[in-house]
Amino acid sequence: MGAGKSTIGKLLAQRIGYRFFDTDHLVMRGFGKPVSRIFEENGEEAFRKAEMMVLKELAGRSRVVVSTGGGTLVRDETYDLARETGTLIYLRAPVGDLYERVIFSPKDRPRVDVPDDETLFHQRFEERRQYYERSDITVDTINRKPDDVVREIMAGLALPYGRPSASPSPSILP
Repeated sequence: MGAGKSTIGKLLAQRIGYRFFDTDHLVMRGFGKPVSRIFEENGEEAFRKAEMMVLKELAGRSRVVVSTGGGTLVRDETYDLARETGTLIYLRAPVGDLYERVIFSPKDRPRVDVPDDETLFHQRFEERRQYYERSDITVDTINRKPDDVVREIMAGLALPYGRPSASPSPSILP
């Protein structure tokens, strides 16, 4: 959460002439309610099942950039699907910066109802870091403009900047 996946994903898709999809938005649309309410009313397991269905559907498409939620690729099943069908890109930023972005963001995100949200956020991030670091491409995002991040991703994908490409792998942004 807070790494800029939606912003960077949309810009990358635009630059290479692909379609952009955000798994959280697709799951929300399916449930007809925000992520926080899905977690509260249906539970995380229901959310993860819907997320997997979305990923399976997107895996069958070509010329797409997919932004996933922070916990999506922590499960072996979703990670394996993403690995088989795309290039994994990790948008890296220090956990403290990510927490600040999430706290001050107007976006609907799953909330944690515990006395110390910040401690839990840091713990979750540390648990997930090992999965993020298995990505094909890692790009640092702190104090960088989205355009510069996209330029680095495109270089990692061996794509010329600013022109749509014919056929790189779909990208999944953990």
